[in-house]
Amino acid sequence: MFLTDRKKSKELNFYEVLERRTALGEGERKMLKILRQGFEGEQSYDRLWDEVGHDHLLIFRDIWMKVENATLQIDALIVHGDRLIVNEIKNYSGMYQYADGSWSVNSFQISEDPVAQVSRTAGKLIRLKYGGGHGHPFEVDRKVAFVNPNFNLTTDTEESKNHIITRPMLKYYMRDVARRSSGADASALSDTIRSCIIEDPMALPEVDAARIRTGLYCGRCGSFKLILDRYRSHCTSCGHQETIEYQTVQSIIDFATLFSEENLSKKGVRWITGAEVSDRRIERYLNKYCTLVRKGKHSTYTIDTLNFGDLLKMKGYNSKYEKGERILLD
Repeated sequence: MFLTDRKKSKELNFYEVLERRTALGEGERKMLKILRQGFEGEQSYDRLWDEVGHDHLLIFRDIWMKVENATLQIDALIVHGDRLIVNEIKNYSGMYQYADGSWSVNSFQISEDPVAQVSRTAGKLIRLKYGGGHGHPFEVDRKVAFVNPNFNLTTDTEESKNHIITRPMLKYYMRDVARRSSGADASALSDTIRSCIIEDPMALPEVDAARIRTGLYCGRCGSFKLILDRYRSHCTSCGHQETIEYQTVQSIIDFATLFSEENLSKKGVRWITGAEVSDRRIERYLNKYCTLVRKGKHSTYTIDTLNFGDLLKMKGYNSKYEKGERILLD
């Protein structure tokens, strides 16, 4: 079973919000493309597990861990009683070659080495034997899972092949893993893993506020061309309608995502909504969807999650002005 959810990374969320509210530079567009491609590959990996079946396994997805002084990011970690299996997921496409310890694509050398990357992660996980306190020895296995069917690889060593699974063999590999039970000690080992999980520590780029387009926008097509009535907005580009509450909450998340080091306040939300929402409403929505941390003339808030759908469900979004259930399904 999957023990953790697979969600967009903090970095991917950042660049997607940035894309909605400004024109991206070349480097930003490239980073967004890489992050989206990586997330799509991870989703493909998860779908394969759903097809194969994983009820008798314990699988952590998309976790950050602190093991002694090392910080690890792991795409997938499968727990057996006496074994941890690290899967590094890659969504590469094209003609790749791995020779003499270096990777190249279409004859151009690249700096990233997925095999070395997964080996470093596996090596650091071994430290849990000595500091985890679970009282049971275990081994660590590792594989780089290339999920894209358009990925082709030639390599010069059998050793590297031992740590690589390409798309044609991925289901066979998963079925082989799924045949093994998690084991009696897997629960204790998974508890040790949980105790080491930390929040995503990635530092995000600073944003020049002058770049950011303020105002409410359509959740369907992204247009800022809206007509607002008392409770709803009407998009003049695609005809879609949404509640003002829904769009204000999206703007609150946008501000918290782009300016994570700044205080979340009524002033900041007023700015990012382009003053299209009254202060009274902004304050009401902040109190409903966020947590007050400093009360007064300059009240500040924290937000429990930057995942829009999760926040709406968590805080009980239910507007009588909503036309349908699509919003809560997004």
